[in-house]
Amino acid sequence: MTMTPWQAVLAGSALGAAAGWLSRLALKRVIRASDPVFYSVFIGGIFARLGLVAAVIWQLRHENYKIIILFAAPLIVAQMCFEAFPIKHGPESNT
Repeated sequence: MTMTPWQAVLAGSALGAAAGWLSRLALKRVIRASDPVFYSVFIGGIFARLGLVAAVIWQLRHENYKIIILFAAPLIVAQMCFEAFPIKHGPESNT
């Protein structure tokens, strides 16, 4: 089954938004935890999102390269949108 360009953009955006939201939710849950716990979740989220991009591109390897780009670009941008704004209600220190 081949994807149309619009399906690729919409599916990439939806999957990226879901991954970004889950990552942000995980970070919000451990924002007041110790530094090792927080950074473990942070690095784990980076690797999980990187693995998601790799898995999606692997699944789309038989598609036209334009479809892969139209899927991957919105996926990455949507994930980054959740990182653009700081998490509120975090620690108050400026260290």
